[in-house]
Amino acid sequence: MVLASAAGIYMVYWLRPVLVPFVVACFIVSGVGPILNLLESRFGISRLIAAFLTFLFGVVLMGIFGFTIWASMVDLSANAGDYRQRVRELIVEAEDRLPFDLLTDDSPITSRLRPSRPSDSPEVIEDKIESKIEQATQFIDAFVRDGIAILSQALLGLVSTSVVVLIYVFFLLLGKPTFTDTETLHEIDSQIRGYLSLKIVISIFTGLIFGLTLWLFGVPMALSFGVLAFLLNFIPNIGPIVASLLPVPLILLDPSADIAWMIAVILAICAIQMASGNLVEPKVIGNSSDLHPVTVLLALMFWGMLWGLIGMFLATPITAATKIVMERFDKTKPLADILAGRWDEPEGWNEAEGWDESNLPPVSEA
Repeated sequence: MVLASAAGIYMVYWLRPVLVPFVVACFIVSGVGPILNLLESRFGISRLIAAFLTFLFGVVLMGIFGFTIWASMVDLSANAGDYRQRVRELIVEAEDRLPFDLLTDDSPITSRLRPSRPSDSPEVIEDKIESKIEQATQFIDAFVRDGIAILSQALLGLVSTSVVVLIYVFFLLLGKPTFTDTETLHEIDSQIRGYLSLKIVISIFTGLIFGLTLWLFGVPMALSFGVLAFLLNFIPNIGPIVASLLPVPLILLDPSADIAWMIAVILAICAIQMASGNLVEPKVIGNSSDLHPVTVLLALMFWGMLWGLIGMFLATPITAATKIVMERFDKTKPLADILAGRWDEPEGWNEAEGWDESNLPPVSEA
């Protein structure tokens, strides 16, 4: 059993280039399938045309995401000079507020630990300051260069993966599967569709408010950060934290920024994520996935290890579907209850009164 499970996990990992686009396509079909059925039954649109319209809509979305990434690369490259200037200003400001010896490793503490030597001349100190500025400038250049490279790879990956996903979606929508009326698959489809529908709506509003807030404060790449906030909101617990941290470097490096402005922006975006994750989602979605929070965290780590970032996006719906299947079999139903955070109380235990000795099973005498 253990060897079979290990072999299955390895196959899921090895086949990820094929399985990941297919699983994503299945979830998309689960969401848009009822819309296509409505268009076909009420408006008389053929299923081929409806599937083609869905394909075109996916191409438009892919174009929007691609344009967002391209605009981010242009914005990041155009502001590189401003970021370098901001770093110089921060170092000069630190030079004014702190003693020289703190910037040149000549503090009283370190000087006692080293053999005595003549103090550096002002020219040497100035050279050291310039050297630190040059190092910081090189760091910013590397930051911009690596950022553009990452965005370029993301754009290529988005295009290649999206094309495969859209092809899967198109052919899956062409035919009506004959097994969708079974109770298990109907429950899986209904629960995942409800979860994803509410999650998409909340994520759209979160991304819009997040990006609009950054734009109103004048933060560069506000559109890109809004899109990332929308996408990362699908990763429970971890995604909103990452979305809040991503704009921080650009906020700190803004040339016209002051401390009050930085604090205001960071507090605003953190408040948006906290309101979305701690107030809106529990009220609207609740526990629609029927999974314990610890189960969700473990699923994020497990599927993230197997399929990377996309695996973290799919972790919750995949685990919810697995739990529903487990509930149909007597041998795996206890595991499904554990995933949901439900387990039977021991015999003789009362939550209010503790152990009831009259209900305890008899103890056999030796």
